[in-house]
Amino acid sequence: MCKRILTAVVVCIVATCCGQMAYGQATGSFLGIVTDKSGSAVSGASVRVTSQGTGASREAKTDDAGHYIINLLPVSIYTIRVEFQGFQAVESKDVKLQVDEQRELDFALSPATVSSTVEVVSNQVAVETSNPSLGQVITSQQVSQLPLNGRDFVQLATLSPGTTAETNPNSFFTTSATSEVAARGPFSLSVGGSRPNSTDWLIDGADNNELTAGGISILSSIDSIQEFKVLTYNYSAEYGTRAGPTVLLTTKSGTNNFHGSLFEFLRNTSLDAKNFFLPSAEKFNLNQFGGSVGGPIRKNKTFFFLDGEQKYQRHGIAFTGLVPSDAMRNGDYSANPASGLVIANPNMVGTSTNPSVYPNIYFQCDPSGNPLPANANGSQPQGTACNKIPSGLINPIGQAMMNLYPEPNATGNSSFNFVSAPVRKLDETKFDIRVDHNFSGADSLFARFSYDQASSYVPGGAPGFAEQNAFGSNQGILNHARNVAIGETHIFSPSTVNQFSFGYNRIFNYIISQGSGTCASAKLGIIGANLGCPTGSTTCTPGAYSCGLVSVLMIGGYWSLGDRGYTPFQGGTNIFTVNDSLDMIRGKHDFKFGIGIRANQMNVGTEAFQDGFWIPGAIGNFSGYASTGVSIPGNPTADFLMGLVGVSFHDQTYNGPVTGRRWKIYRPFVQDDWRITKDLTLNLGLAWDITNPISEVAGRMANYDPYVNKLFVAGQNGVSQSAGIEKSWTAFEPRLGLAWKVLGSDKTAVRAGYAIYHDSAWSMGAQGLWQNPPFFAEADAFGLAQQSGIPGAGCPFTTSYCHTVLGNQFVSGAGLSFQIINSPPDLSTFTGTLFSQPRNFKLGKVQQFNVNVERQMPGNVVLTVGYAGSRGNHVLVAGNNLNTFGPSNCSPGTIGCNADGSPFVPPFSPPNGNSVLVFGDYGKTTYDSLQIKAETKASRYGLYALIGYTYSHTHDNGLSDGLGSLLSAVYFPLPNWENLDWAPSQIDLRNSFTASVIYDLPFGKGKKFGNGWNNVTNSVLGGWQLTLIEKITSGFSVPLIDSLNQSGVFFNNGGNGNNFNRPDRVAGCDPSAASHKSLQYINATCFVSAVGHLGNASRVPVYGPDFVNTDFSVIKQFTLPWENMGLNFRAEFFNLFNHAQFGLPVNDVRAPGFGQVNYTVNNPRLVQFGLKFTF
Repeated sequence: MCKRILTAVVVCIVATCCGQMAYGQATGSFLGIVTDKSGSAVSGASVRVTSQGTGASREAKTDDAGHYIINLLPVSIYTIRVEFQGFQAVESKDVKLQVDEQRELDFALSPATVSSTVEVVSNQVAVETSNPSLGQVITSQQVSQLPLNGRDFVQLATLSPGTTAETNPNSFFTTSATSEVAARGPFSLSVGGSRPNSTDWLIDGADNNELTAGGISILSSIDSIQEFKVLTYNYSAEYGTRAGPTVLLTTKSGTNNFHGSLFEFLRNTSLDAKNFFLPSAEKFNLNQFGGSVGGPIRKNKTFFFLDGEQKYQRHGIAFTGLVPSDAMRNGDYSANPASGLVIANPNMVGTSTNPSVYPNIYFQCDPSGNPLPANANGSQPQGTACNKIPSGLINPIGQAMMNLYPEPNATGNSSFNFVSAPVRKLDETKFDIRVDHNFSGADSLFARFSYDQASSYVPGGAPGFAEQNAFGSNQGILNHARNVAIGETHIFSPSTVNQFSFGYNRIFNYIISQGSGTCASAKLGIIGANLGCPTGSTTCTPGAYSCGLVSVLMIGGYWSLGDRGYTPFQGGTNIFTVNDSLDMIRGKHDFKFGIGIRANQMNVGTEAFQDGFWIPGAIGNFSGYASTGVSIPGNPTADFLMGLVGVSFHDQTYNGPVTGRRWKIYRPFVQDDWRITKDLTLNLGLAWDITNPISEVAGRMANYDPYVNKLFVAGQNGVSQSAGIEKSWTAFEPRLGLAWKVLGSDKTAVRAGYAIYHDSAWSMGAQGLWQNPPFFAEADAFGLAQQSGIPGAGCPFTTSYCHTVLGNQFVSGAGLSFQIINSPPDLSTFTGTLFSQPRNFKLGKVQQFNVNVERQMPGNVVLTVGYAGSRGNHVLVAGNNLNTFGPSNCSPGTIGCNADGSPFVPPFSPPNGNSVLVFGDYGKTTYDSLQIKAETKASRYGLYALIGYTYSHTHDNGLSDGLGSLLSAVYFPLPNWENLDWAPSQIDLRNSFTASVIYDLPFGKGKKFGNGWNNVTNSVLGGWQLTLIEKITSGFSVPLIDSLNQSGVFFNNGGNGNNFNRPDRVAGCDPSAASHKSLQYINATCFVSAVGHLGNASRVPVYGPDFVNTDFSVIKQFTLPWENMGLNFRAEFFNLFNHAQFGLPVNDVRAPGFGQVNYTVNNPRLVQFGLKFTF
């Protein structure tokens, strides 16, 4: 029944819009009251608004109360004329209408004594008296004149109070190539505690999102932007496809006059400062040039606008990292950077399921300090305990891979011993074409095409296969983005207007790692690791597999090795949007009905880790040992040197390596802006979010339900194409707001609102269901004891440990080796990770509420002060392991145990002890804030300023899906996990201050000083402008982990061996007592490793360094002797004071240099020069 109703609604609306107009972009409205001089309403007065750029006009008549509304107007500068028989006409010129603005202008008419027009000056300082939503408009002046690093307009989105942008350079959003826009620099934006991928980016009403990480498809050239607005709180029911902010961007259109520009921006290394951790300035060369032109094709009827831009950038990226020393590569750990660290002989500690301590648990050395030779079973003769591995226990392949690390080249900081500045390359071409046409006074149409293509090389940190980020190795990336928007608006009458738009958003990406196609693993002798390379071969089967080097995620603070997974990666996304709305003004009501439809297609290569994935030390920690009275931390590089890894698997797909995921979103809505009195407006709305669960174009997905131990395979045995996941029909989104002009004053308004949003942004979480059998195989070289949760050992190599201690259980070749699997597995034979999503999965629900007071202050300043908060439920949390056993040593009150003191055992048993990663809807968030904003709505004395301050606090229960700055240790699904995981969010910023200033110096012709200067003097001393962006914030929160987990609990969150424990917090110790003037940012003595139990520290117990940055520019405007031509020269200084903004400190208590900062999140001072010719 619901489906039939929805279909009828869609058909009716589309039928209504045929042959009608829609600007298809963010618009605004004029409204107000027309009275006579006595204050009585004038009914039937004509109110006409005319765009000064295109000449297009709209007219409305006042009602019995003298009220008028003219809505769905494009962003522009207007002339407003009011006429009524027997009264003098009134005209107000140069009235600027902004994105999503409801501009209130009242007019008082005088009796006509002579035939004349009275020109009035409208109040340019507009207090928002009828719209309760919160947000910030960024004008074309700000976009073009403020200093923007890389001419990237999205930096300005953070000027809105309550917004947070992630700054960690190692985050998923800023460097990882799995983000579809990584080559151009993805931008994560969080507002009011929302997840960064919950931002909805719209360009001219068309979807402009990429579907991976919340980034943007088309990074519009700043020369193409008319203005944009960040909607943050309680915005109209028309918007809200995602649960976070909506960014409305409007592109420029042509006018009745020809205008254009040519520009070039240059940077050179010689003018830049050096990074804090580097001996000299990293390379930075930039050449960015382009232009724009717009004008009439046919005056008052047809207009065009065209812009284009080319960028060539070579930027050295500062890396710091920890790599094994030469001594460690040969087994000598006696000088390990972690003071006092010792390693154990894994052959001397018994089996992993029944540990017994041998007399010589440590490695043994002779009196001269040389390691004693190993026996056949890996033991050594009695000697002196030492930290040196005998050559007989060093695995030749492990040593060969250790030798892929670069040589240490830095000293003085225990958290890193290697620095580099490899060059990241970016070549990008972008352009926009837009045409606007007025068929008549009642019909207009626009069409825009945008193109953005980039190719880049992203370094991993060092030449070869060593990298800072295991998922960001040396790789080449191609990004192709296209965006189309078509809009039409039809005016049925002054009070009835229909708007229709269509959009198409396309992104295609190709990523290749440096080892792809080289059979790098086969060349090292790793049997079966390269699926496309036969044993002993150095030639990859064309087009079959990636054939690179196995990915090695090294924990404990060390850099990783190998190629990243999911490469070669190819991914294409298509988003089709159809929107239609009908706006009807009836008396005091402004009704708006409509629907938005988005059809999402996500075609992604799913090769995963076909070359293998290893994590030494994560599970097993073979060189470590924990027992009563004995605690040996171990070292992951020592494990690897001996050929022992705790996580070892490889992946293989069936029925094609590319999956085609599909889902649609329908959002019918109704909005009523009800002007109850001239001073009070109620804003009422309701939207209905109907999101189809994701499906795969060929049915290649399956959902594992552990509670019934069954795979729900799409399209088989009566299972739906969504693998049994049910559609939610109850995602209703009310809007309730009010705006009150206090005591009838246009200078003071009180606004409040409440709204509900649902998050349908991220495919409803079904990203991993294609990785289940029978479409995917994951062969693991380690296993789990089904009832105990204690991991077995990974032996992809043949070692004495595997033979003597494990009894050949997991030796390569024993049935779980790296090799091609010839037929798809079924559930009974599948040994890899299973993926699960609740079949009654609910969309994330966010409730927002706010109240604020806005007041016009002296000096054309509008001050806004208010509270804004939100509560989130059913937020998507991806990748936590449901099959997690609690500690074995339990008593009442023990963390992770049942309340009665019994060990926690999952209420199900997968067939092979598999990890079960859940895409769950159990996330919760809270956000509370005080927000203050002051803005000069009209420039006074040449000064424009926007200043914002936010004091806020954000909490969640551990969104462990890679969306924070760092991975954290969550205790889900152990007993009481919600309380144990509840902590400040990783996007929690307590204090945030931003300021942007544009100041025209008062010197030169037409200014306060120098109005009489001659042309020569004026050309030198006149026409100067200063602009500034200042940002000061407190630090992000820091989750602390113990990567060498010795608690006996196996988490495997994310399916990639994220087996983190938390440390214990030392009672009475202040972690912030460390001197923040040194690199030791956290007092490391306040936290100790938790051995034999789960740590008692909060998930996020400390905060990182504050952030301070100043971007500044000096601009000189030259007036040329030809009419309407000018030359603009600018010098821009990013990080003007060269403030070293340190990143988050080392958060692993087992890593050398725990608590130290070892990288920066901003660039050192950079200098850029630009020249722009305008006509």
